Amino acid sequence: MPAELIAGYLKLPVFALVAARLGGLLMWQPVLGAMAIPARLRALLILGLAAMITPLVHLPADAPDTPLGVLLALGGEVLLGALLGLLTAACFVGLEVGGQLVAQEAGLAFGQLVDPNTEQEQTVVGVFQVQFAVVIYLVIGGHRALLAACLDTFESIPLLATVATGTAGSELLCRVLDLSGQVALRVTAPALLALFLVNVALGFISRTLPQLNIIAVGFSVKSLVAFLVLAAALPSATDAWLSALEHVYRWLGELIGPG
Repeated sequence: MPAELIAGYLKLPVFALVAARLGGLLMWQPVLGAMAIPARLRALLILGLAAMITPLVHLPADAPDTPLGVLLALGGEVLLGALLGLLTAACFVGLEVGGQLVAQEAGLAFGQLVDPNTEQEQTVVGVFQVQFAVVIYLVIGGHRALLAACLDTFESIPLLATVATGTAGSELLCRVLDLSGQVALRVTAPALLALFLVNVALGFISRTLPQLNIIAVGFSVKSLVAFLVLAAALPSATDAWLSALEHVYRWLGELIGPG
């Protein structure tokens, strides 16, 4: 029994580093990191996964032995996990931005809802797009793939070796943010184009019938057109978002390397 206690005590630094990497992932993971999930549940999940992985991970020989060095090592592991989560979360941010653009053009930005993932007010269109994407993400098993990728990093990126991945990771994050902007435009382009044509048509009508209250009429017409076009373009928008998610996971695999 004393030998087992000593062995467990010697594994505590490894356990802390593993938990730090997993904690960084779950803080920014699109589904498991949502504010709607209780913090205690996320903490238990982190500790459970770390307890299972710790026996398979070894601490490098050049591990820091000072409090400052340990804090820096923990911070590096948290940043690596957060990077993995942010790469996927950026795709959802693109949907929120696209929904905000459509809502502003359609006059729907006045009515906002509380997004359960962030507990912040978002437009109706943005919340719908994000929640729909979350359902698809769960159906295709994206959360399991992301956790599997994080677990693979313990083989391809050993503990305390996160500095070498920092440059490649920051470049990859910039590429994913650019891809997120492309997703926002591809998903909302049909609705934005339709709303532009509606504005042009309303402009001609206001010149032809100046006695018509074009503001009241235009508000209803643009809202209806926005919903109809978004519903009609939902399959193509889903394909665009899945294509972006596929690119993100492929780039993530290249960053991690064979595990």
